[in-house]
Amino acid sequence: MRVLVTGVSGFSGSTVARRLASGGHDVVGTYRRDTDFLAPLRGGARLELLRIDLTDASKLAGPFDAIVHIAATSPAPGVDVATLVRDNIDASFALIKAAGRWGVGRFIFFSSLSYYGRIEQDVVDEATPVRDPDAYGASKLIAEQRLAELSAEFSSLALRLPGIVGPGAHRNWLAGVASRLRAGEPIHAFHLDRLYNNAAHIDDIAALVHAVLTCEPWGGFDAAVLGAAGSLTVREIIERLARALGASAKIEEIAPANTSFTLSSAHAIARYGYQPSEIGALIDRYGRETS
Repeated sequence: MRVLVTGVSGFSGSTVARRLASGGHDVVGTYRRDTDFLAPLRGGARLELLRIDLTDASKLAGPFDAIVHIAATSPAPGVDVATLVRDNIDASFALIKAAGRWGVGRFIFFSSLSYYGRIEQDVVDEATPVRDPDAYGASKLIAEQRLAELSAEFSSLALRLPGIVGPGAHRNWLAGVASRLRAGEPIHAFHLDRLYNNAAHIDDIAALVHAVLTCEPWGGFDAAVLGAAGSLTVREIIERLARALGASAKIEEIAPANTSFTLSSAHAIARYGYQPSEIGALIDRYGRETS
């Protein structure tokens, strides 16, 4: 299968591209700028790298059997709404349009829990209501809606992702906690005694993507929430990560900034064979990988 993977200069995209190439797919990986994540991909068997702005997706030399769309711009200082619209909506729309022209069979989209906006229930699944997403969440929502509109043209699956961990993970809560633990800084956290499983290991996600590309086509548009198996309290998560890093945990409880919830991966497990790591084992592994 010839697979287009976008965003291969990022942590998630590089891992998924390697996993698919090692699984026998011919992978064309796109990127916008050079990063250290590209180094292991260069010269790899079944891997071709192309530097391109996805708003020019029509210039890519198709056809492709499948697309795994990972590239996105996340909220950060200096990232305005116009940038999010261009990079996450305009680029996605251009790629989706090209997918129809190429006659792709499957389109996997890396969405986000930000899709839901303000979450007000204890367990999040695919049916959780959408409430006031921010600009980033709205960009994921709009891209999903476009895929749903074109569900008669090709099968598509939106993976609604939590914080993703693994070697090189950054810009999520667990990665920030790990960084502060290594620096000996106190950890400020809320809902310390509430349950948490809002993480997934990139290897588990990459394995799921490979499985989805090789399973029977599902037809139409679908979405799946991904998280870890089981749950631990926020306090236990921090203390366990500290032990894995060989650090001490100085935890300071602060006032809640938002609600607490866990994730249900039941649909992804039952329908697509997702095999999430147990949250404790995931924390132990991430501690080893990042120490």
